[in-house]
Amino acid sequence: MTRTQAIAVINSQLDVLTDERVEALAALAQAWSEPTAYSTLSDIEKADVESALDRLDRGLGIPWDEAKSRLRARLSVTGT
Repeated sequence: MTRTQAIAVINSQLDVLTDERVEALAALAQAWSEPTAYSTLSDIEKADVESALDRLDRGLGIPWDEAKSRLRARLSVTGT
């Protein structure tokens, strides 16, 4: 489905949707249009992320449970 087709479908159904569903659709569109954490990174930071993902793809890294535990510990120390 193209963007134009999707917009046409949405527009054609707006009159039959409840106000609650129209509000939910608007909230979804708003949320999806906001920047992501990744999109706000600098080019250098994005390269670092890509490099880390490449290392993980090669099997280099630590188990998720260990990473999660270490991250939680780090976040609790910084208070964020």
